[in-house]
Amino acid sequence: MRILTVICSLSLRHGGPSLACLDQSKALASLRHQITIYTTNDNVDSLSDIPLKQPINKDGYQIYFFPLTYAFIAPLRKYYFSIPLMQALHNTISLFDLVYIFSLYRFPPTIAALYARSFRVPYIMNPHGFLYPFLFRKNRLLKLPHELFFDFPNLHHASAIHYTSQEEKELVSPLKIKSPGIIIPLGIKIEEYQHTHKGKFRILHPYLLRQKILLFMGRINFKKGLDLLIPSFARIIQEYNNILFIAGPDNEGYGKKVSAWVKQYNLEKKVIFTGMVTGDQKIALLSDADIFILPSYTENFGIAVVEALAMGTPVIISNKVNIWREIRDADAGIVVSCNVEEITKACLDLLKDDTRRNAMGANGRKLVEKCFVIEKTAKMLEKHFMQLINSNKSHKNKPSDATQKMPSATSI
Repeated sequence: MRILTVICSLSLRHGGPSLACLDQSKALASLRHQITIYTTNDNVDSLSDIPLKQPINKDGYQIYFFPLTYAFIAPLRKYYFSIPLMQALHNTISLFDLVYIFSLYRFPPTIAALYARSFRVPYIMNPHGFLYPFLFRKNRLLKLPHELFFDFPNLHHASAIHYTSQEEKELVSPLKIKSPGIIIPLGIKIEEYQHTHKGKFRILHPYLLRQKILLFMGRINFKKGLDLLIPSFARIIQEYNNILFIAGPDNEGYGKKVSAWVKQYNLEKKVIFTGMVTGDQKIALLSDADIFILPSYTENFGIAVVEALAMGTPVIISNKVNIWREIRDADAGIVVSCNVEEITKACLDLLKDDTRRNAMGANGRKLVEKCFVIEKTAKMLEKHFMQLINSNKSHKNKPSDATQKMPSATSI
């Protein structure tokens, strides 16, 4: 199969979608499919001199970065507007068997779906939580015109909508999207999440040796429930000598509010902002955390939650994190409402019970091995991709030569 993935940005500062896109592409490439990613050069981590509009080979697949157009105009930058990306899609989209599109309300997914429809190429859309009630209601007047003219026509005519949990599909069902839904969770490379790092983070920070570590890991964003976590933590430390780590990028400046709450509750010496952590540092922090906490008001999937589970760390999550049923049923953590009292009680209960924490950690690892391994989820995607391609009538009129060349720099 020749699969084109379109995503606004691959910067890890944007959280789960970027990581999911890269891992998914590598896994599908390992199944001997030709995978190409089209994205923009927005905030690309550690790649300030990347070549634009040229193929970059990575882990068996190719990435094309296209420059943002009029990036100095803030609304266009946030919309990820890119004329070169549009031109590339127009010139090459018919060469692919299927297009996989991340997100909504932005230029890359919008134009990719429009061209896929125009050239009769089957496409799958991953709405990534934008259709949940909590986010769907936000800025309704601004989003409505875009929905009416672009997003809902694109969704209704998609070959399929990729939901990453049953919960997500059920939450979106009131919108009555006409396209069929497929439910396949995101996956991680579980071999990267081993216990070989256990104790490493504490050794590097001796002041932690006699304290429990509570960990929030994710973007510092209004939807993550940090307004609940900070007052909850203020109550928790009255009984236990803990440290709360807040690990993640602050892309929108929301961290100022969080810092103000920390100061309000006199927690400056107990709450540590690490910024975004990656690689071995992230693994070490996840491994040494005693409890991972994510009290989000809405969460499409929660890659960081799965990463914590893979490290054997018990989790406390809200029932707005869409894999909460799986975690509850596996007894891999505690599910709470978006409520300070419930978050506080859950933390105190786990802190008091080492045996329960250890058991939940072991259950979490088993859950990941069963449901969230990237090799398994990629094979599920592969099966659905092939079914959609085979059922698409336009595919019959396209060249079937598996050796057909992928787009070159000159064709783009």
